[in-house]
Amino acid sequence: MKSMTAFISLFLLTGIPSEAQPVLQSLTGSVVVDEQDQARKHYTLSIEDFRYIPEHRLSSENSGYFESSRTKPGIALLSSAIIPGSGQALNGKWGRAAAYFLVDVASILYYVNRNNTAKRNERAYEQYANQNWSVLAYGQWLVEYSRANGIQNGYDAPGGLQEQVFGENPTWGNTPNDWQHVDLATIRAVEIQTPFYYLNTVASNFSHVVQDYGSQQYYELMSKYYQFQPGWQDFHTQRLADGNNHLYRYTWDERMLTANFMEGTARAEEFNNNYRQAGNILKLMLVNHVVSAFDAYFTVKLKNSRIETQANLLQQESFSVTWHF
Repeated sequence: MKSMTAFISLFLLTGIPSEAQPVLQSLTGSVVVDEQDQARKHYTLSIEDFRYIPEHRLSSENSGYFESSRTKPGIALLSSAIIPGSGQALNGKWGRAAAYFLVDVASILYYVNRNNTAKRNERAYEQYANQNWSVLAYGQWLVEYSRANGIQNGYDAPGGLQEQVFGENPTWGNTPNDWQHVDLATIRAVEIQTPFYYLNTVASNFSHVVQDYGSQQYYELMSKYYQFQPGWQDFHTQRLADGNNHLYRYTWDERMLTANFMEGTARAEEFNNNYRQAGNILKLMLVNHVVSAFDAYFTVKLKNSRIETQANLLQQESFSVTWHF
């Protein structure tokens, strides 16, 4: 009982410091040697003021990147914006970190796959077009079409389109050879003055012209607009077989399509779809980076707020324990 009374008396006599100090700084120790050289250890433990330590008071050894990512929301946001999930991982949120990271990896793999597939399909489509569409066949039809409908578009001008294309045969599979006979500016001048002749009516002039050979638009237009249907091999072959019986007035809709045109359309749609899918996955990747970044940001903000709240609840509590032995 006397020992307990002495202990309580020591506890009550312990002074409350006027300025709160962090816990680790409040633990001090010293060794005192008395006259008989007997060692006596004296430790004082003071636990007080658990308030949140501001960022500027962090010690230099804890101010590196990894520590900053745990205490500074902006660093965590930047980290996850660059590598999704990294900010969460540095703060111990392994489940969310894995989810963001795996989504990014899967997106990259899917993008590479779709983009490479699109490129292969596009090259295959261009080869198909080079073998089955000829500017000579299209130019010859344009002259006959203009002649049959009495169109005054300059097709028969000296040195014009008629002289360039007639007497030549399309060389399917050797498109560069066909283009040696046709002047692009000449055929375009005829196209822009040529109207659409339907079965019973006449509409506006052609809305498109042949594009530069080898360009993306060159290949796209030939399998997209009915105007370029006559350049396909099967249409050309059938037109020659019809001879004078071929009617140079059309429905200008899907009823005039041939197998070459439809296959070209399907091939073009296939590689364009792959490019679209690759583009969509890039958008998903961007969303994943943004969501991961802000998730990391708020993770650190909430953690800091929770620490500060808990500390504020204890900031008025202070006590000291003195232990002699």
